Amino acid sequence: MNDICEKAVLYAAGELPADEKAAFETHLNTCASCRAEVALLNKTQEALNPPAAPGALVDNLFAKTTRKKAPFWAVWKTALAGTAVLGVGIVFLLAALHPDRAAFDTTEVVAYMSEHLDEDYQNFSSDLELFEEDF
Repeated sequence: MNDICEKAVLYAAGELPADEKAAFETHLNTCASCRAEVALLNKTQEALNPPAAPGALVDNLFAKTTRKKAPFWAVWKTALAGTAVLGVGIVFLLAALHPDRAAFDTTEVVAYMSEHLDEDYQNFSSDLELFEEDF
């Protein structure tokens, strides 16, 4: 066996440079031993490669095994709806339990303030004087 016969493995693997590949192909025309070795290497490589699965089968398996990410609203809409209903319920409950803030008529408040303005001012003035005396 000569040096060129030792390149059969590299030739079968497609790893020979272009110039050496051309020289080996010329050698294959004259060397039956190298042709048999390259044929054996090619058959071995084909046997090692698993057959490809049909495209329809691959697509079907992929569709069954992959999960599609649900959109934000699909995941959270029940929780958000429940929270909204709970919030509205709390607002109504607090409104029912809280005393009415509009129990006084605004005209009554203004009339009371007008009647007692001088009295309130005098009380404030005396309180302020007492406060200033302490300091």
